[in-house]
Parts: sequence; C-alpha cells; structure tokens
Amino acid sequence: MPNPPTHRPIQRLPEEVVGKIAAGEVVESPAAAIKELMENSIDAGATAITVETREGGIAYFRVADNGCGIPASDIRMAFERHATSKLRVADELFDVRSLGFRGEALASIAAVAKVTLTTRTVGEDRGIKAINAGGMLSPPTDAASPEGTTVVVQELFFNTPARLKFLKKPAAEGARVADMVLRLLLSRPDISFRLIQNGKQVYHSPGDGKLRSAMFGVYGREVTEQLCPVEYTDGGVRVEGFVGVGTAARGNRTHQSFFVNGRYVRSPILTLALEAACRERVSSGQFPICALRVNVPPASVDVNVHPNKLEVRFSDESLVQGVMEQAVRQALLPADTPADAVDAIKGMAGHAIQSAPQIVLKDPEPPQRLGEVVQDFFAFMPAKPAAPAAPARVRDSGQLPARPTAPVPQLAGYAQPAPAPFRVLGVAFQTYILVEQENKLLLIDQHAAHERLLYERLTRSLASGQGSQELLVAQVVSLDAADRERLRTFEDVVRDAGYDFDYFGQDAVQIRGVPVILGEPQAREGFLSMLDRLGELRLLSTKEKRREAIVQMACKRAVKAGDTLEPAEIEALFRDMQRGDGPPTCPHGRPLVVVLTRQELEKRFKRG
Repeated sequence: MPNPPTHRPIQRLPEEVVGKIAAGEVVESPAAAIKELMENSIDAGATAITVETREGGIAYFRVADNGCGIPASDIRMAFERHATSKLRVADELFDVRSLGFRGEALASIAAVAKVTLTTRTVGEDRGIKAINAGGMLSPPTDAASPEGTTVVVQELFFNTPARLKFLKKPAAEGARVADMVLRLLLSRPDISFRLIQNGKQVYHSPGDGKLRSAMFGVYGREVTEQLCPVEYTDGGVRVEGFVGVGTAARGNRTHQSFFVNGRYVRSPILTLALEAACRERVSSGQFPICALRVNVPPASVDVNVHPNKLEVRFSDESLVQGVMEQAVRQALLPADTPADAVDAIKGMAGHAIQSAPQIVLKDPEPPQRLGEVVQDFFAFMPAKPAAPAAPARVRDSGQLPARPTAPVPQLAGYAQPAPAPFRVLGVAFQTYILVEQENKLLLIDQHAAHERLLYERLTRSLASGQGSQELLVAQVVSLDAADRERLRTFEDVVRDAGYDFDYFGQDAVQIRGVPVILGEPQAREGFLSMLDRLGELRLLSTKEKRREAIVQMACKRAVKAGDTLEPAEIEALFRDMQRGDGPPTCPHGRPLVVVLTRQELEKRFKRG
C-alpha cells in the first residue's frame, strides 16, 4: 500500500523553478527557441535574418537581424518574464498585430541555456552586450555591433538534463529547425532569410517580396513551375498564395503551409478546406502542397490559444473554411468554359455508338483464386493469328505487359464462335471491366487488378535479387532537410525496395536504378513519394515498411480509374491475372471482383 499523504504547506515556487516550468511551454526544442527569436526579429522590422546552428541547435545556435535593436535601458527588462513592448492592456489581446506578444521568449530561453545578446539601435555609435546563463544576468557592457540584434544560445537545457534527454538526435533536431525556418521564409518573402547548418548554407531567400521566388528557393524550378496561383477575397477574408496538385502532390502533409495574418499556424479547418477543394486533383494517398496566406481582421482571430502560438481560433470558422475552399477551387478550375462543355455534348449528336467487343470464354469452376477467375479466358484464340494486324498501343513494361510471343492482335479481329457462358461486355466508367458468366455479372476493378499484379511482380523480383533496372541517364533529385533526414533513416529500406542511388552534394541524390515496375519518367516522383510514406510508418518493423513501400509503388504505377484501356491492354491484363496466384484483392485489401447474380438484378427490376 502507498504511504498516506502528508501535509506540506502551500508556498510560492522559487523564481528559478518558475522560469524552468515556463520554458517547458515555450522552448521544447531548438526549433521552438529559434522560432521565437526569429519572430522577435520580424517584429523589430528586420529585412535580413540569419540563423546558424551546430549539432541541430542543441550545442549552439545564433539568430542575427538588422532590425531596430534594443535600447540599453531595456536590456535588463528584456530578460524578465512577461515583459514586452507589444501589449499594454488586456483588450489588445483581441487585436494582436505582431508575432510576439507574450513577453516570455527571451526569459524562457535564458532560463535553460547560456545566452549572449548583442544589440545596437539605429543611430547609436556603439552596441551593448549582455550574458545570461540559466537566468543569471551579468551586468551589460559596451561592445562592437552592427545595427540590429544578435542572440547566441549555447548548451540548450544544460541545467535541465531530464528535458535534454528527450531531444532527438542532432540531425533530426536540425531537420526541425530547417522546417521552421522554411515556414517563416514563406510567410515573409519580403525578408531575406539565410539558414546555415554546421557551416553549410541550407536556405537563402532573395527577400524580393515575391512568394514565388521564396518557393523557388525552397522547392526548386520543377515544382514551382507546376504551382497554381491563388487569389480570392470574400466576406472580409482574403486568401492568396500557391497550391500544387498532380505530380507536385506529396505523400504527406508536411509540405502544406498556412499563414494567418503573417503568422504560420497549424489549422485543421484550413487543411480540410484545402483537401476538399483538391480531392479530385490528387491521387489516393497523396496530398496537395501549398503556401497560402489568409488575411482576416485581427479582432476575428484568437492567437492566444497556446504559448507556442501555432494554434488559432476563428470567430467564424465556417466563413474562413468556405472562402479557403472556394479560393482553391477557383484557382484549379479547368480552362474549358461551361459553353465549351455544352458544345462538346451537342457535338456528340448524330455519331453512332460503337458496340463493345464480345469475347467468348469457356466456363470455369467457381473462382477461389485470382487466376481462376480468368482461367482459359483466351483458350479459343489461335496461337498465331492468320493475318496479324498492326501492333496495338500497349503501355510500357511497367504497366500492362504484352504477350511475350507474337504481336498482340486487336480482339475485334477474331471470329466469334458459338455463344458460350463467358463474354466481355465492355468497360463501365473507364474503371470496371464487365464480364458476363452465365447467370452472373463480374465487375473487375482495372486499377485494383493491375495493382495486385504489379505488387506480386515486384515482390518476386526483389526476392530474386533482380528488383532494380538501371536508368540510361541518372536523375538528380533535390532534397530538403526533412527529406534528407528521412532518407538517411530509411536508407536500407529504400535500397531494398529497388532504388540504386548515391548522395550528390549536400542536398541531392543521384538515382541510377529504379524498381522494375517504374522507369525513368517516374523515378523522381516515386522516390519522393516513398520518402514521404516511410516518414509516416515509424512504428512498423523494417519488413512491414518494405512491404508498404512496394505497395505504394505498385499503386502509383497501376492504371487508374478513368484510364482508357484498349482491347489489347485488356487482353494483356487478363492474361497476367490468369497466371496470378494471389488472393482476389488488391494489396490494400480492396476486392478486385464484385459479382452480381442475375437473380439480384431481376429483383432490382422487380421481375420476380
């Protein structure tokens, strides 16, 4: 039994303990501390901000700006808790126009680190230097300094070892710092930001005031050219920025950045609105990328939700969500006008409707395995056609493989034998292959079926040690700090999945070989998607991560719902299905075949 509680008198905590508790709310990592100092620099009117870190910021980081500086008379007060120049009365909390306002950042950092602050205000002929170690401030002294403020922080959490042990490895903390600098860089394209990690420059934005220029410096030319500009205003809410879908989409949400009145925030409302507007523009498992700025009246948003200031609340959430969704939808509207669509429909009048080719098949036993669904599917066909037609359009070897012998003939060129239980009726909605089997109608999902075949093919290739094919021309892929960290963490998994690559400089890799189901056009896209996906699978074993990587590659390479398949491609798909021995489901567990009996259909039509 536990010891009974003993009475202990209530007393005020020492300032040292209070400071460390407060620091735990504001300064949870080097990235959080750097964010607070950078926001102070922005509020000080800086046009250039430099961030330098060593060992992920745990051992050392420096934030330097060319802002207005801190007067000598305010140095001591700057290190006091809840001391700020940005608020005077409580009512101003509901009309915050600065990034910082709580007056906790510098005091919280100084409570758990060794801080050196050097500053000079505009017009002064000398600067001031102050040192604060663990909350103990030494008397300020004169020092040489450019206009602006420089804060150097060393040995973060040196006096709180319990918190220090919960930090991640330096590389991971460095990636978090890079991500935070990236967000602030995108939030203020009018400021020139520079990030230096372990002596190497990671980011440098021009500060020309153009968001596209800032995104170019982060994502490169290839991605930036695919971005759609967003500009929309309604109900006092303005949304502007860029959004990327299609091949620019990524495998997680880490490349989505939202800014409310210039402040980087994490908002489920804005995320839901963005993805609702992009739902038909990205593949399953993919997410749009964006840098979107939302401007609302300051009084209509509450930024005092959490000390880290990453969460906000809107007074009219439905309005903000609706405007965000409409803004993105409008930016992604197709070039066709409604009038063009009407003309296209009218143009269909008078054209004959072509009947789907009928393929007669032998009646198999009730299917138990995927191969049995199409057993003897093409048994009626001759080994070699009497008069081969011109080769049909067949996709490359990573998609629907053609027959290994003679050219694949067009299905319509075969004479129809006497009616038999099986026949292909056609393809519904460019997604479901319809097959009639006596008293049953089979609907086969073309994407799911192809995905299963590609998954089995790649799995067999990797198991036999032949899962990679060499590219004729190696591809260089640029990586940001987060991608580089994920690659080093999961390097063995990526190589086991069939990628052959070398590190190329400090921020890129050179891909020399790809999994056999991909090919040069999808080398970059598949590589980045795998990194994104692996970053979300932290709790799975290495074997399970490898399987998930293979599943994702098969899914991305498989034909999609909406892809038009020619008869020769349908034939190639069914031939491979005939040889397949896996379960009649895709690797995600979705069924490949849905069976509707004649009895069910007649019941729907009330025929009996």
